[in-house]
Amino acid sequence: MRVSSRRPRRAIVGLARLLDLIGATATRARRALRGVANVGRFAAYGDNFAFDPDGVYTYETIEVGRNVDLGHRPILMALRSRIRIGDNVMFGPEVTIRGGNHRIDRVGVPMVAVEKGSADGDLDRGVTIGDDVWVGTRAVILHGVTIGRGAVIGAGAVVTRSVPAYAIAAGNPARVIRLRWPVETIISHEQLVYPPERRLTPTDLAALRDLPGAEPRPTSTEAALH
Repeated sequence: MRVSSRRPRRAIVGLARLLDLIGATATRARRALRGVANVGRFAAYGDNFAFDPDGVYTYETIEVGRNVDLGHRPILMALRSRIRIGDNVMFGPEVTIRGGNHRIDRVGVPMVAVEKGSADGDLDRGVTIGDDVWVGTRAVILHGVTIGRGAVIGAGAVVTRSVPAYAIAAGNPARVIRLRWPVETIISHEQLVYPPERRLTPTDLAALRDLPGAEPRPTSTEAALH
């Protein structure tokens, strides 16, 4: 729609604003009703769960924890697998999570006509997102991926492999850029946030030590000495 550079009359402006207000109010009411009608269709959800009623969901295959916001118009689809989302997770706008995949190896059959059998389990893997994860705008997370707790997924990332706990991943395909904090800081954070039985194990922490950012950055004085 193009708007004329000429200034419209006040009466027209007032009427346009009134109609816009009426339309916005009706839209909010419709969205609220749709949200109430559909929230119970999720396989599970915790307290303080927010989702956009205009998003796309395979409700019955999606489990959501506490304090989760799925953002604006996400697409979460898993027909034969599960999408599991932990506590304290936030999505940016238009995130896509896709559990499952299609067969592309059948000769003489269009891909759309290929039916999956019981032996095709590897094509229908789900997606698991741990606690305290932030997924950026328009990120895409594909089947079989696990996002570790505390991880950050950059805007526009295409995640085809699992992301370790507390890692920052970005790009297409996504790769780990660095850890959010050095491992010793992660240990301190875990002690403040999680009970002993839920903290990362020594094996988990040892795996993180091989990632960029696992060691504290040297101070300017230390760098000068080297």
